[in-house]
Amino acid sequence: MDKYYYLIAQLPELTFGEEPDISKNSFLEEAGKWLSFSDLKNLREAELDNLREPHENGMLKRYFDFEQSLRSELAEYRRSRGGEKKEHRSRLVLSADLLEGNPLEVEKKLFFLRWQMIEDIAAGHVFSREAVFAYFLRLQILCRMSEFNKEKGKEEFNKLIEVKDEQIR
Repeated sequence: MDKYYYLIAQLPELTFGEEPDISKNSFLEEAGKWLSFSDLKNLREAELDNLREPHENGMLKRYFDFEQSLRSELAEYRRSRGGEKKEHRSRLVLSADLLEGNPLEVEKKLFFLRWQMIEDIAAGHVFSREAVFAYFLRLQILCRMSEFNKEKGKEEFNKLIEVKDEQIR
C-alpha cells in the first residue's frame, strides 16, 4: 500500500481538457520504481488504443467491459447511419447530443465519457493499485487529446488530397 501512496502522491494532478504535466513514458518510468513486476506488466498492457482483457485487475476488467460495450455500440450506431439499419437504440449512454458535432467535437465528448467512467470505477480507490491504473488511463486520454493539432491535421489532410488528386489524373 505504501508504494502506491508514494507514487500517487508525487504525480501531477490531471484535469480533463488540459495538457498533462507528465508524459506517458515519464509516468511509466516513475511507476517502474515503485510497482511490482506484475503490476508494471499489467500497467503497460493497459493501453487505451489496444486494450486487452485484463485478468488480474478488477478495475481494468470493468473498464475493458465498458470500452468493449462503447465500441460495439458506436459500430452499431455507425451501421445504422450507413443505411444498414433504420434505427439505433442506445444501450449505454450514447445520445444524439453526444454524437452531434464535427468529428473532433464527438471525439472529445467520447473521451470525456471515458474519463467519467474511469473516475466512477476508481471512486474510493485513492492510494491503491486501482488508482494507479485509473491515473494511467486518464493520462492516456489527455496525451491523445494533446495530439489534436489543427495545423498538423490540415497538413495531413492536404497530403491525402494530393495523393488522391494524383491518382485521379
